[in-house]
Amino acid sequence: MMSSDRSEYGFAALALAFITGGLIGTAAGLLFAPRAGVETRERVKEQAEEARGRLRETAETVKARAEELAGTGKEKISEVQEKVQESVEKIKEKISSRKGK
Repeated sequence: MMSSDRSEYGFAALALAFITGGLIGTAAGLLFAPRAGVETRERVKEQAEEARGRLRETAETVKARAEELAGTGKEKISEVQEKVQESVEKIKEKISSRKGK
């Protein structure tokens, strides 16, 4: 389970790094391109809107996965608590049966 969590966080970090790199590359390309100021500003605006959309999608995906992992974690905790409770009950029964002898 632990390596799965790490791979999900690794995916999120990789996605964020990819998007950030794309934004930086796009901005640098637009700033150094020989275009009129108005045209360059319009392209920067379009690229920023596209990047914002991709970032929202990535954030939603990461959030959904985090919620899924949290739910799975809660289920595992409940299972462990049940097993511990069962073990405690068995130990109590053994102690009671030995006291009765």
